[in-house]
Amino acid sequence: MSLAYAFDAVTYEYRSFTHILNTEDNLSYLAYGIEVYRHDFSGYEKVDCIHGITTKNEKMSHLLELLNRAQVSPCQFRDVIEDFLS
Repeated sequence: MSLAYAFDAVTYEYRSFTHILNTEDNLSYLAYGIEVYRHDFSGYEKVDCIHGITTKNEKMSHLLELLNRAQVSPCQFRDVIEDFLS
């Protein structure tokens, strides 16, 4: 691997997190969201986050697997989530 490649190599990591989602009817649910991290030669940083994507763990696991495998760009992240949920 060349040094130039190492400086250009960027990967993305998608991680789930949980939080309490409150509805207008005063109901509370455990919801899952996703954070996007950008990794490069200098380290990593969180670049985006979406709360309240789903309340289903299985659905979240599947979505994370797809995002990480495809290395979806943060620029397309929100569109992919919208398409996945529709």
